[in-house]
Amino acid sequence: MYLNGMKYIFRSFLAILFICHTASAISVKVLLDEQKDPVWELSAPRGFQLQDARTAKKRSLGATYHKIVIKVIKDRLFLNGKRCTTDSIVLRPMTKGTLFQEGVYNGAFLITRSNGSYLLINIVDLEEYVFCVLKTESWPGWPLEINKALAVSVRSYVLYQLVEAVQRSAPYHIRNTNHHQTYAGIHECVIQQQAVEETRGLFLGHKGNPILAMFDTCCGGVIPSQIDIGIDFKKAPYLARKYPCTYCKKWKHYSWKVEYSLKDFRDRLQEGVETFMHDIRDVKSVRKGSNGQVKALVARTVRQEHSFSHRQIYKLLKEVKSFTFSAERKAKKIVITGKGYGHHMGLCQWGAREMVTLGWSFDAILRFFYPGTTFMRVEESD
Repeated sequence: MYLNGMKYIFRSFLAILFICHTASAISVKVLLDEQKDPVWELSAPRGFQLQDARTAKKRSLGATYHKIVIKVIKDRLFLNGKRCTTDSIVLRPMTKGTLFQEGVYNGAFLITRSNGSYLLINIVDLEEYVFCVLKTESWPGWPLEINKALAVSVRSYVLYQLVEAVQRSAPYHIRNTNHHQTYAGIHECVIQQQAVEETRGLFLGHKGNPILAMFDTCCGGVIPSQIDIGIDFKKAPYLARKYPCTYCKKWKHYSWKVEYSLKDFRDRLQEGVETFMHDIRDVKSVRKGSNGQVKALVARTVRQEHSFSHRQIYKLLKEVKSFTFSAERKAKKIVITGKGYGHHMGLCQWGAREMVTLGWSFDAILRFFYPGTTFMRVEESD
């Protein structure tokens, strides 16, 4: 069992890094939005309490407002039309369940200025954050054991980002998009709540620190250690898995193919080129890593060649699922074939799902995908 040899994260470890709502809870600062001149609306059933984020002094809103409209006009912050004397405030709802855009969130909300923009940051309990992320990073109907594996991965990842952010003195810890982990507020999935409770505080560590627990949808059998795009394996050796996962081979995106007409392909790439692109004659993927990752794609037209980085291709061609692909012209079409869906790093979600079907426990799954790591647990203070 994972409990054998499990280590605890002691109060002295990162103690100054964790900003808590209470003496026994770690809080996560999630960036919800960033704008220079925002107009945001927050609604709470019983209104909000206002606090100066810099001095912690409570301030009066002048009335009990169930809806707060936050505006920035000429670089000045206004709440419901009333100018604030500070550019950094915390709004604490009197009850749970604050509506922002299409999501409902628990916790408090920090509005602060950074690098010329205003940030809207949700301050939420760690375990609540993990539960909310499972809403979008897991799949409806998946069994308990896979959700437990994902809960530990999500928790490990956010703790890693929290440490990194505090060391940089960043105003938030993590973004609410797939740049980090998708986070869209509260939900009511009973199995996912159980997964969070049964793994409460549990995370993966390496040399006593939380790991960068990356995960993707489907790895396509690609061996991570052979990838040479964007990962420093010296800092994260646990991501350099030297053996393949083939458990995801039943899923539709284990291998994939997409076809474009010559005109459609040119039109897609034209969005990434400032000059006019002529008709495409041929295309080739170049400078591959040892595992087949494309670092660039070259499109040869009747006049010249255009080179696109792998990240440009991923942005311009939405049907391309990963950086592991090959491209060629066949008659009047451009055909791209590839493996997997995502970056091939860390836990393969559909592979882990199949492993659960085969009887693997969540801790065995995590050991498979993050070799050389140790199970640790956050020790909450009394």
